[in-house]
Amino acid sequence: MKIICALLIILSVICIVKNSYSFDTEFNDKLYQLKWVAYSPTNYSPYSGDYPTLSSIEEDLKLLLEAGFNGIITYSAHGIFADIPETAKRMGFQGVIMGVWDIFSQEELQAAINASSFVDGYCLGNENLGRRYEIEELDKVMSYVRQATQRPVTTSEEITDYANERVVKLGDWIFPNIHPFLFNTKDPKKAVNFVRHAYKILLRAAKGKPTLVKEVGFPTKGDIQANQKNQKIFFNLLEKTEVNFAYFEAFDQPWKMHLEIEPYWGLFDKNRRPKRFIAGKLKELNKYP
Repeated sequence: MKIICALLIILSVICIVKNSYSFDTEFNDKLYQLKWVAYSPTNYSPYSGDYPTLSSIEEDLKLLLEAGFNGIITYSAHGIFADIPETAKRMGFQGVIMGVWDIFSQEELQAAINASSFVDGYCLGNENLGRRYEIEELDKVMSYVRQATQRPVTTSEEITDYANERVVKLGDWIFPNIHPFLFNTKDPKKAVNFVRHAYKILLRAAKGKPTLVKEVGFPTKGDIQANQKNQKIFFNLLEKTEVNFAYFEAFDQPWKMHLEIEPYWGLFDKNRRPKRFIAGKLKELNKYP
């Protein structure tokens, strides 16, 4: 009887380890195999309180699917944003990383947890370490969401924050933002080299932890070198590198006004019109005249 009990315990442990490994492998495969895009909806402004309708979100997502994206990254679980994962999966997206903007909002956290059936992973916070939250607070909320959802969890911070080993160790994968333009690297070719260099350093620090650059992009207005031609050059070159990245970002966001370039990172403008880079992709897919 003791032997049987011991065997049952061993088998249960093996099953737990196997299931855990299988789950991790499935998510990690998606990180590297899907074509991810960072998505904030059109017809949205947190400052004016304007939120898109579900039909507007569906129009956004339909266009992104047509452009070849099959993984989507969101920034919030507040209000209508909580419905994006289910909508995205229903429409055909293979991967959803759901963002939680306010990690101290029980309402937003609960909405994110409620959507877990349609979520592959969670990103808690974005570029606010040392301002809106601290490492210890992030770690605590990550553990809470991970336990409640049985999904991998991480955060997303500026690339310079990952010089701190404690930031590298946070979460189940590494999800940084790398924006050469904000480091005064505005030539698209030099910007790609900037990203490659930062990515290589990050991989050494990661020591095998899965890594996907959450935000990397090139603005199209607000600076003499910010234009659609340079955005196209930037992404065409970046696609040929070893960098595992998500495209930032889906649509222009007019409400982002703290820098002149901030409203213009989109692959599409605020009216969903494709800019030069993504128009070329749509033509390749016979989705654009």
